Amino acid sequence: MMTARPPLLDLPVFEAASLLVREQSGTAAAALERMKDRRDVEALHDFRVAVRRLRSVLRAYRRWLGPAAGRKLRRQFRDLAAATNAGRDAEVQLAWLEGQRAALARGERCGLNWLVKRRRAARRAGYQSTRRHGREDFEKACERLTGRLGEGPGVTPPLREVYAPLLREHAVALASNLAAVRGSADQSAVHATRIGAKRLRYLLEPLRAESATVKDMVRSLKVLQEVLGDLHDMHVLDAQLAVEMDVVATEKAHRLRDLALRGDHLALARERRRDERFGLATLGARVQVRRDEVFAELERTWIGDRAPALLREAAVFADSLAPSTIPVERERKYLLLRLPAEVHDAPVLQINQGWLPGRTLRERLRRVRDADGERFYRTIKLGSGIERIEIEEETTAEMFAVMWPLTEGCRIEKRRYCIDDAGLTWEIDEFLDRDLVLAEVELETNDQHVPIPGWLEAVMVREVTGDPNYLNLTLATKAA
Repeated sequence: MMTARPPLLDLPVFEAASLLVREQSGTAAAALERMKDRRDVEALHDFRVAVRRLRSVLRAYRRWLGPAAGRKLRRQFRDLAAATNAGRDAEVQLAWLEGQRAALARGERCGLNWLVKRRRAARRAGYQSTRRHGREDFEKACERLTGRLGEGPGVTPPLREVYAPLLREHAVALASNLAAVRGSADQSAVHATRIGAKRLRYLLEPLRAESATVKDMVRSLKVLQEVLGDLHDMHVLDAQLAVEMDVVATEKAHRLRDLALRGDHLALARERRRDERFGLATLGARVQVRRDEVFAELERTWIGDRAPALLREAAVFADSLAPSTIPVERERKYLLLRLPAEVHDAPVLQINQGWLPGRTLRERLRRVRDADGERFYRTIKLGSGIERIEIEEETTAEMFAVMWPLTEGCRIEKRRYCIDDAGLTWEIDEFLDRDLVLAEVELETNDQHVPIPGWLEAVMVREVTGDPNYLNLTLATKAA
């Protein structure tokens, strides 16, 4: 008889995360075993989902799992999932293509048949590759994972204590990504949002049995994930059709040349009348129509009110587990005539900031360079005046490189000098894309007295705390 799983929230976080890791690795192993049966058409999909859930657990709880969630091991599971992409994409594309057959003219179906044949070959190759190499690679990765779970830390806090901030972080990231989606062709933003929806859903799913609120959120996220998945599939197929158009054109040219050299005029005439490119072009147009239809559904049901509503639901549930610990930034800001002379001996940071598009939420990307190298951050700020909510996490150079192009037209560049004086740290920002110098100082409380140092008072114009004209986001949207 299977033993009932204890309530996860009451377990130490290492024990709870280890339990989830073992569950998903077992599910993935079972699905991989099922792939031996070629009639089991769901086995590859189930393997992919289990590996994704496993990766999500390792990523979310990496701080507490220690060596078991090391970057190299997480990359191995990422590569395992990525190796199944070709077979899965071909499977999805074949289902959609067959659904278009009745709508195509007779002369266009030769292009459809040509593409279906190639996609079936891609599906077979993808399945064969997973059957041939997936088992060995997965078993090696799981062996390392199991060994490292035995090297876990000693005492860790209950999952309840760490789950609330994790949930808030995942919900804010999803809402921010969703706000950055600008149109049906916005492939990178759609992809980031789809990943964010999966991560939040996979974080919530293990608690479905323990909370009706979680069950409802998971149900909503599943719907969102399906819409985003449909949109992603159209992006992938659109790119695939562009590749196939080049392939079919090359094949056509070779066939015409061979027939002409052989002097087979009848076959040459038939070949000229038969052109797969017409069918591929029609399919390409239908892909774009479908892509726009799916985006309209996303815009109607999620972009706007639904994302903040989901954020509120997640926040309410998180608050039921632990009081809100969202960090608050308290600062005063001052406009300066010029750089104070004292900054020239101060540590300096080179900062590039850009904001993703959005309506309700605007996520900031930041790259910071100093003598120790580069660091990258994602940040959301809410509110105005002295006190604002600030949610920030460090990210990778790879993630920054993917998202930074989305900030085009909304960026600033500055040097920041940090000076300690009378127990306060003054940050002097010299903007490099405009003639502007600002000073900021962080406070412990809203009513904290701020003594202005003499070296700063000499170049100070006035306080601009709360003035929207001097918010970094406002400056980024205005020409220098």
